[in-house]
Amino acid sequence: MKKALLMICLTLGGIACQKNEELQPVSPVSPTGNVGPGINKPITSFDSTGQKLVAQGMFMSNVHPTSGGVKLYQKGDKYSLVFNDFKTDSGPDLRIYLSEDRVASRFVEISKGVNLGNFFIELPSAPDLKTQKYILIWCKPFSVLFGNAELKQ
Repeated sequence: MKKALLMICLTLGGIACQKNEELQPVSPVSPTGNVGPGINKPITSFDSTGQKLVAQGMFMSNVHPTSGGVKLYQKGDKYSLVFNDFKTDSGPDLRIYLSEDRVASRFVEISKGVNLGNFFIELPSAPDLKTQKYILIWCKPFSVLFGNAELKQ
């Protein structure tokens, strides 16, 4: 019985890590505020002075444990995603996507890297929250969703 259960777990684990077709974003990424390639500028607090809170959400785990909060702020024509107490497992080539759904069928890549804790990302353009309301933590090489947050107004 234990051997059968072990075989099932190993088989399912292998399926979750198989490389799928590579997804392509619907528009290019050009975030600002990066310290280096794929690394977002860590912060301990976000200056919300003059900022309007547009939407927010909480991360849920998918294939890997993921937690924390995310808020979308607007100041003039600039938008920022602020991550608070964010946690997820490490993985190869994790990306942050703004997507229409949880399967990344149509998305905009907003970061080529993921930090833990508190950080923010300035978005290259205004998001359309009627269609792009999911923040995905995506493992690009294996097309695996680590976790997601739905932005709610």
